[in-house]
This record gives sequence, structure tokens and C-alpha cells, in this order.
Amino acid sequence: MTKNAKKLLDFLRKYIEKNKISPNYEEMKEHMGLKSKSSIFQYLEYLEEQGHIKKDKLKSRSIELNNLIPFYNTISAGKPLDNLNQQIEYIDVNSFIKSNKSNCVACKVNGNSMESYGIFEDDIIILEKVTNYSSNDIHAIQIDDSEITLKKIKLIKDEIEIFGDHKNFSSIKYRKDRIKILGKMINLVRKY
Repeated sequence: MTKNAKKLLDFLRKYIEKNKISPNYEEMKEHMGLKSKSSIFQYLEYLEEQGHIKKDKLKSRSIELNNLIPFYNTISAGKPLDNLNQQIEYIDVNSFIKSNKSNCVACKVNGNSMESYGIFEDDIIILEKVTNYSSNDIHAIQIDDSEITLKKIKLIKDEIEIFGDHKNFSSIKYRKDRIKILGKMINLVRKY
């Protein structure tokens, strides 16, 4: 994304969040410090092609932001993976997340160790990057700076106990310094 396209997208986000309506072309032109609106049309066309916005060409102030988050191919819900696979695309999560969550990612579940929590192979989970965490939440965790897995956690003094499906996965305790919390599961998407 070009510097100016990002500047316009950031302006659109702030303006729409504050005013609940998109700015007009004159306001965008002034914010960008441009002399004509023609560059604004080009930036908006670029942002729409990239999937960041959608607009109705026949209505004024009709720009809507798409809530795009990175989508990673797999997260393990079973045997831990060495790391998250490469990001493969962005997905629009407007229908799954109410507010704009720029600190979220989506991952496809691989494995069956979370079935007792209603998380099945090929489900897509939405993770929010968090710094605080608490017992009984489901998190993507990294073990010893290498293996990444999706598990329910329980805090016990200087340890974190991880849980999966009670039929297929015995709980395991780790010292807190061995576990890095990558994100908290905030939503699940299942396709039938």
C-alpha cells in the first residue's frame, strides 16, 4: 500500500469512527493536502480494489470500511506445529466482529484436540492479540519459542496448565516462562 493510500485509509477510519459517516471528497482532499479531487478518486479506487473499502458510486458519503484481518492457513488443535504457516490472504470479518479489530488474525484449525470445546477440524477461529490473559479462556500459545497450538489455559501460580479435549488430550503443565500467549480466541466460524 502506498504511503498516501494508507494516509487516506487511516483518515477514513478515524473520521467514520468519530462521525459515523464517511467524509466528503472535499474533506478528504483537504486532509491529504491536495489541490484537486482527482487523486482522491484514484486512491479510493485503489483501496476498493484492495478490499479495504466499499462504496456506492451513486451515493455521497457512502464509503464503508471492510474489517480485513490476516488469515493464516493453520493452527494446531492437536500436536503443536513448529510455527504458524505463512499468511495466505486477508478475510473480511465485518459479520463476525462488531468493531474494527486491527489486532486480530484468523486461523484454520488443524486437529481434533479441542472438540469438547466445540472447535473442530477446518473451523476458522478469530484470535485477538492480547497482553492480559486469564484462566478458562482459549488461546493460541507458543511453547518454548517454537511450537504453536490452540488450547484452554489455567493459571496456577508460576505455571500454566493447558487443556484440550479430555478424551484425546491430557492436560500438561508448563512454567510460565516457557509459554507465550499469542492471542485469545474471540470467535469461531464454521462452514457447512
